[in-house]
Amino acid sequence: MTPADTRQRQHYWDVTRAFLMLLGLPYHVAMLYHPGGWIVAVDQESGALGWLAAFIHLFRMPAFFVVAGYFAALLLARRPALPWLGSRAFRLGIPLVTSLFVLVPVLNMLGELSGRGVHAAFAEWRYQTATSGGYWVRHLWFLIVLLYLSALGAGAVALFPALGRWRLSAGWDDRMARALPLTLLVIGAAIGLFEGAAIELFYKAGLNTNLIQEILRLDDLIGFAPYFLLGAFLQRSPQLTEALGRPSPTIIAATVGLVAVSLLYSEKVWPPLGRFLVTLTAVALTQVTVSLARALFDRPSRIVQNLVAGSFVIYLFHMPILIGLYDVVKRIGLQPGIGFAVILALTFALSWGMWLLVRRTPALNLLFNGIAPGAEPVRPKAQVAKVTANRPC
Repeated sequence: MTPADTRQRQHYWDVTRAFLMLLGLPYHVAMLYHPGGWIVAVDQESGALGWLAAFIHLFRMPAFFVVAGYFAALLLARRPALPWLGSRAFRLGIPLVTSLFVLVPVLNMLGELSGRGVHAAFAEWRYQTATSGGYWVRHLWFLIVLLYLSALGAGAVALFPALGRWRLSAGWDDRMARALPLTLLVIGAAIGLFEGAAIELFYKAGLNTNLIQEILRLDDLIGFAPYFLLGAFLQRSPQLTEALGRPSPTIIAATVGLVAVSLLYSEKVWPPLGRFLVTLTAVALTQVTVSLARALFDRPSRIVQNLVAGSFVIYLFHMPILIGLYDVVKRIGLQPGIGFAVILALTFALSWGMWLLVRRTPALNLLFNGIAPGAEPVRPKAQVAKVTANRPC
């Protein structure tokens, strides 16, 4: 018997992806006042903004890669693997290369100017550009990791086509959905054990100090691949995904405790244990984020659609803009709280303006958005199968 099902657009997955990308703006603005410094010369430190940055850092990128894995699995179920990979390489690769050579050098120079005179800043800029791989990559590292994961996912489906059609059995899907808190605890513990062991071994081997590794970001690939796989698994588990999108008082309560423990102790304990705690927290916060997005934004909205469309370009441009604004705000002498609000508002406004310019200029839309002239971006429409109670196991 074929189960009856209907399909509907899940707007909240698009919103979650855009929200997590745009959350990089308050995170990076807060880092301008982070105790201990950042890529600018921090003159005024703020403990509160430091805690804000630490909280956002707990879950933003893990949740982002969960969403990325979800959409990758969705599209690999619909399109041939290698053409899909080609489209991803085009869509992500062109903005990555353009930004590496246009935006990153500008933000690095502005960062050097925040604490040095022009001559000294230029000398340091030249030295770091020639010797530091991380100096080249900055906030674009996630695109490198996304390209890796896209290639691995497409390669797996090309070699084993059954993966493109695989779905979790109805019985296991239902069991995992019914016991969502336990399911997430087991998943979080499994990822946490992997993170604690694999990354520690990577660092113990001294591989993270290699100049090439600073560009290739293999440690980030190791760290975020499990979240990408989790997202792909969710896309093939409709009942579990449905449960993930519902608020859970148990998970909310556990999340509050995990956040407190992670913020207070994750950097004070044995590093593998700290990564384990942070992973549990990231998985729990991902569920809270997805359920909140579903409750608030699972419906069409022109404003939200515009934010979703512009989030990628906004993220690319926001770093040089906020670093330039920081130097101005610092010279004015605004207090950290006021400076944070001013820089965040202006960064968003100016980045939004850059998005409008990019969208309306075919050459810029190609270079910074990966969209060829005359083409429209292929946006996956996240869908869910609503299954009747008599679905066969």
